[in-house]
Amino acid sequence: MPTPEHLPPRQGELVLVRHGESTFNAEQRFTGLLDVPLSERGIEQCQEAAKLLVGSGIRPDSVVTTPLQRAWRTADVIVECFGLPPATRDWRLAERDYGWLTNLPKALVKQIFGDEAFFEWRRTMDGKPPMAPAPLVSSWGDLARADLGPLRPGMSESLREVIHRVRPLWCELQRQVGAGQHVVVVGHGNSLRALCALVEDLTDEHVEKLNLPTGQPLVYSFASDPPTRRYLDPLTAHARAAEVAAEGGT
Repeated sequence: MPTPEHLPPRQGELVLVRHGESTFNAEQRFTGLLDVPLSERGIEQCQEAAKLLVGSGIRPDSVVTTPLQRAWRTADVIVECFGLPPATRDWRLAERDYGWLTNLPKALVKQIFGDEAFFEWRRTMDGKPPMAPAPLVSSWGDLARADLGPLRPGMSESLREVIHRVRPLWCELQRQVGAGQHVVVVGHGNSLRALCALVEDLTDEHVEKLNLPTGQPLVYSFASDPPTRRYLDPLTAHARAAEVAAEGGT
């Protein structure tokens, strides 16, 4: 029987979970840094994600999430299922700031500005919506409840800028996974797209086409190089990703 020092090292895994559907997801609005709640469907998706993780045999060592309630409430369900300490909230995982587009219906933005601008702002690496003027930001209500670090709602971000703020966190996650830990990250469509881009070293074109479904765990395994990824429920995940694509993307 092999002694502990001769056992193969434990392989860590990274699990990405986009939060359950929010009320603004349901209404197809640009949410960005607005701290909106989960919808009823979103609450069900949180429970579904937790059950998939339990059924997979994955035992998380830790959970990290964002300061926005739609994500940390999703993380809370997972934490409770596994009896883990509370999830760490990290501003770097917050959703992308959509600037002037925040709170607007996606269909309206597409109607006013056209398909090209809509695609550039929503999908490309460097497309950046206009900044929101102060009176508009004031109309969004109390944004101070969430600790967003240096982020200032309304300033607007490109996806490449989101990748820049997520990169140091990815370095930390690499060390944890490299030490054999299983880490669950509960984030948003764009902060998780940013993580996927870093984990897989994706090209700009691949990132543009990447749509992440709500409430569906995506598992990265690092036993090989490059790492492999899999959804725990591929059929449901791909169906929900198609719904996201039909809206114009994550």
